[in-house]
Amino acid sequence: MRSTLANLWHLIKGIQILDLGEKSFLFRFFHLMDLKRVINGSPWTFNNHMLLFH
Repeated sequence: MRSTLANLWHLIKGIQILDLGEKSFLFRFFHLMDLKRVINGSPWTFNNHMLLFH
C-alpha cells in the first residue's frame, strides 16, 4: 500500500505511512503542497477500502 499510494500521488517531498494497528494508518506528508494535492485529488479508495483523512 505504501509504495502504491506514493506512486499514484506523485509527491514532491514524499510521505511516511505508519501502521497504527486496528486498520489505522498515519500519513505524514513532508510538504504542505503534497497534502493539499492529495486532499483535493484522489484516489479515495485503496483495494476497495475507503481512505479517510482526519
